[in-house]
Amino acid sequence: MKFLLARLQARRLALPLASVARVILRPRLQVLPDLPPWLAGFLQLPGRSLPVLDVGEWFEGRRCPWDLYNPIVLTHEDNLALLFTAVDGLMEVDPVDFRPLDPKDSFQGVAAALVPWSDAWVPIVVPKLLLLAQEQRKLVHWQQRVQQRLERL
Repeated sequence: MKFLLARLQARRLALPLASVARVILRPRLQVLPDLPPWLAGFLQLPGRSLPVLDVGEWFEGRRCPWDLYNPIVLTHEDNLALLFTAVDGLMEVDPVDFRPLDPKDSFQGVAAALVPWSDAWVPIVVPKLLLLAQEQRKLVHWQQRVQQRLERL
């Protein structure tokens, strides 16, 4: 199975390559003043505003440093983009090498298992499990506000 290996400040995460649409360098984001810290802003694409989740804030309690070269990973699931500190590349792991996660280490249910990388174990993060239903509804509200703001310009 193929994975995109992404880095935060203090850890690495593996995203199933099948859930990744593309990776882009950090473009300008639309930001509203009352967004929660885990929401970096909205990426403007033709015809839509895509929410960008700050994965560093989400998993480590620290925002990803603002850098022109931070990658944003666009996912196929839930019209969501993920902001990381860096992307380290692709890796392929045979499923027989996966290691099960202890439920208390599952990042509140969003990590599926661990995969070996170098001399460490990296959690597999499933993007469609990142947001609760309530958080998804809030994203829709903020997307509408960004769209209204852009229409006024």
